[in-house]
Amino acid sequence: MSASTIRAPQIITEAVAADMANPLFEDAQYRILIVRLSPFRDVESSYTHLVLFDETRRALPKAYIDFAFMPNLPHRKALSMENRPWFFGRASNRNAIEFNMLLISCAFSLELLNIPWLLTQSGIPFSRQERLKKEEQPFLFLGGSSAVCSGSLVKIGDNKVIDSIVDAMFFGEGEGRISEIVRIAAEDSKTGLSKPSIIAHIASEVEGFWPCDSSFVCTRALFAQRPAVLTSPIMLNSENADSIKLAITAGCIGHCTFCLEGWDRRPFIEKPVEDLSKSAIMLKRASGASDVELFSYNFNMHKHIIQLIQIFGRYFMHVSMMSQRLDILSKKPEILIAELAAGKRSFTLGIEGISERIRNYYQKGISEKQIWTSIAKILENRAREIKLFFIISGFENGSDLEEFEHFCDRLAHHKIETHSVTRIIVSAGYLVRLPFTPLQFAPLQGDRALMESIASALCNSCKQANLEFRLASSFEDYWMDQLLSLGGTIANDWLQTCPENGFIYDLHVSTRASKSLCAYFEKQSCFSQLLQEKPHTYRPNFYFIESDRHWEMLAALYDQSLDYLNYRNHRNLYTEKQADSSISLEAKKTIEIIEAQQEAKAHFPSILVKISESDALAFSTPAYERTWLLRTLSTLVPNSERGLFYCNLQLPNYGWGSAIPISPTSMVCKSRVGLSGLKYFAIYGPDKTNMKKVMNLAAMALKNARGVGSILNSDSYSGSTAFLEDIEVIQELPKAEVCRLSFCIPANKSRLINEALEEWLYESNLHFTLKKDGTSIIYHTSSVYNTNRALRYIKYKTISTNLCLSLCIGKKANLSLLADILYKKCAIEKTIFRIDGWDLNAIDLDDLGPV
Repeated sequence: MSASTIRAPQIITEAVAADMANPLFEDAQYRILIVRLSPFRDVESSYTHLVLFDETRRALPKAYIDFAFMPNLPHRKALSMENRPWFFGRASNRNAIEFNMLLISCAFSLELLNIPWLLTQSGIPFSRQERLKKEEQPFLFLGGSSAVCSGSLVKIGDNKVIDSIVDAMFFGEGEGRISEIVRIAAEDSKTGLSKPSIIAHIASEVEGFWPCDSSFVCTRALFAQRPAVLTSPIMLNSENADSIKLAITAGCIGHCTFCLEGWDRRPFIEKPVEDLSKSAIMLKRASGASDVELFSYNFNMHKHIIQLIQIFGRYFMHVSMMSQRLDILSKKPEILIAELAAGKRSFTLGIEGISERIRNYYQKGISEKQIWTSIAKILENRAREIKLFFIISGFENGSDLEEFEHFCDRLAHHKIETHSVTRIIVSAGYLVRLPFTPLQFAPLQGDRALMESIASALCNSCKQANLEFRLASSFEDYWMDQLLSLGGTIANDWLQTCPENGFIYDLHVSTRASKSLCAYFEKQSCFSQLLQEKPHTYRPNFYFIESDRHWEMLAALYDQSLDYLNYRNHRNLYTEKQADSSISLEAKKTIEIIEAQQEAKAHFPSILVKISESDALAFSTPAYERTWLLRTLSTLVPNSERGLFYCNLQLPNYGWGSAIPISPTSMVCKSRVGLSGLKYFAIYGPDKTNMKKVMNLAAMALKNARGVGSILNSDSYSGSTAFLEDIEVIQELPKAEVCRLSFCIPANKSRLINEALEEWLYESNLHFTLKKDGTSIIYHTSSVYNTNRALRYIKYKTISTNLCLSLCIGKKANLSLLADILYKKCAIEKTIFRIDGWDLNAIDLDDLGPV
């Protein structure tokens, strides 16, 4: 039974596979599996796996590169029933052990629970020593934003590495280095070099690569042209495929004591505007996306952010911006005006500490005045919502809670006074003391009653002020994250028992898993030292990637935070310059351009096009199909991406929703129905005449390609862009009272097809007559029943090795039911229905003659 039978999200369709450009698995010179430890739904918006694919493909054009994701719960259950591993190649359907290398990305510590599942179900030993002795075992290399918090993967005794669950780790920014890692491994493997020798060779050449061996050290790697920009990402079949990211900064200008970003990705740097402007159009051309996110830890740290909003707005339908620094927002009023002009209506602000004392402890660097200036401006501009995030440390006392209560009351009164309709959401999470930050020296807070009582007090203050309150994570998730992150190697033995105990991470961890880890740590002699405040000489796992001077600086900053915490009279010590509320003439002009862009986009004209698409697009999400069409047009007509901003499926539309599954969820996960053939799209852009010209040029390009041979074999059009068969500008949509479709099944299923069709007709409450016409069999519904608009006819005959069926349906048909019956009766996992037309094709429906 294939993975598609289990009906997981079809992330890699035939169209996506064409862009991946893999050779046959058996013929591949090297095979690499990119592993994400969370379900695709949780990492879809991340582009770490896209970077890994880009790096590996550029280094190894002839390698087979695949993706594996932690399955969601229904998929895990189905896989387990079939006795299949959870992690497998989504393109190849191959077990992880069949690859030469696994590139594992860890985004946060809780994901580490899933690595033992990856290994034990794939037949891969937990022991690095054992794996390196066996040439048939794949390399296991781990990296990601939480690599420095992954000490539990390594077993250490007497300050030396004894063994490891992975073969090597990578610390830092992988762009430019991942390609070298896979290149060296692939080339050395050809020479017959031993696995330990290959790893040693990589370590000698690649900064940031550590072989999980005490005889090696490394330093944190930084990309030379940081931040790296990914301008030609592989587009996966996801519900948000039309939204893409482009990095504009790396690191953070702040150095909060709790946050890893400012320390692990220092120093802060921004990409020059000129470079980003060039990258924007390249990204638009390669992706076909309509929405671009200015990707940054806090996007308003880029000093030319307003100009970037305007530049990206020139090419994309929508420019998205996520989190931003509150202090910058208060100091530069033009930024908020520009955001609002660009259509931003949801704002996220990290206040972090519930009081000035706690904010000083975090060394957040924001004042009460800045907080209120930013919030007031957002409320007064009638934003849709504002999310305020706080962190609970366990040090909050009565005075701090009282200050927070006053904050909530003031916020509620201000909202009333300004008649604001803005939704206010207050979110709080528990403070995890992370390694490689100043708070690694702090005592841990495992008192559940204390932490939850503080959270409850915050919740009550919000309720009294009619504000929404959310707790970002459970205590179990927080405490396990804390123990794994800072406990590191202590947890190695426990981590290996996760599969046998049924402990996994999927959105959260179980109470049973949390209790088990707590009990395990309590038995360790060093646990009491971990709970207590650490001396300045304390070093976490992987300390060698930083200098002694750096550790001394972190310790000094921790001491400074303690001073802020212990002395209530300390006011905010961050010198705050008087903010200049004036806006420069240049900024005003840029904002005017942004406003004009948004006004123009709101009134973009559209054209209607009829396209014919290959079966390779049959199981695409609406978002993927939109991006595919736009980037295909950009390939057919160079530079057309500048005038094409968005497209939307017009037919089949939601009026056909009962008959044809067209929503993202039903198409990808819940349906066995794929659709190809004739579809209608509306395409939007600033110039209607230009768009029509582009479509005509695209049609000519397709015709010319067919004239010299199959477009699939053309050098000009490769990958998914080869699957557009035809395109034509039309004036209006057809009435579409009926839809003519065709599909094929293997001829050896012919003895079962009548039974399947008649069950579908019966379930649909349709009466029919059956007629044989030459080699064709025709089911025709009685004219009296045509009024229900479900089905006009079904016709089928055998052609070569296939049984080819055609049918004419109305809006009350149910193709999903037919596909399910075909699976049940004929073991056809998925059915591709090709749309042949949206009219009756001059057929006399009362005539039972040949169709």
